[in-house]
Formats: sequence, structure tokens, C-alpha cells
Amino acid sequence: MPAGAAVPFQTEGSLQCWMVALIIGALVLILVILMAYQRYVAGKKPVQHLCDYCGHMVVAVSDCHHAPVRERFLHGTCMECKKDCRLVCARCKNPL
Repeated sequence: MPAGAAVPFQTEGSLQCWMVALIIGALVLILVILMAYQRYVAGKKPVQHLCDYCGHMVVAVSDCHHAPVRERFLHGTCMECKKDCRLVCARCKNPL
């Protein structure tokens, strides 16, 4: 090959590389959409807990005001005073 000759571009594998990148991008987009759905839509539904004391399926309330709570792992945030609280049964007021 002469010293001044240009090297031609490789075109055989280029289309396959773009297709793989497109598929990976689509999968990442689907994952982001599912995570957003889980966080914002499914997180708004009230979660039912089985109370160990009364045996009913109940919605948790706060121990401070017996108001609805925004649930987190093993505790929640009282919707009335906006402070951290423990979760209690809505019927018998015992801890969940």
C-alpha cells in the first residue's frame, strides 16, 4: 500500500454495532420507565399489612396522630406532622 493512500472505512461491522447499541439503549429506556412507574404510580397505592394482634389485613397509621403515613422500610412519615413515626394497626393501634 502506498504511503499516501487513504485507508477505507470499515463498513461491514458498523451496522451490527449500531443495532447492538440501539437494542441496549431501548432496554435501558424500558428499565428507566419501569423504575419511574414503580416509584411514582405503584408507590401511591396503600399497602395492606397483616396485624399480629388482631389478625386483620389493615392499612398502617402513625403512632403519633393515628393519621395516614407515607411508608418506608420499618417506619413511616406521618402525613399530619411530617415527622418520622412507627407504623401501628388502624384497628387495634398495636405496632405492626
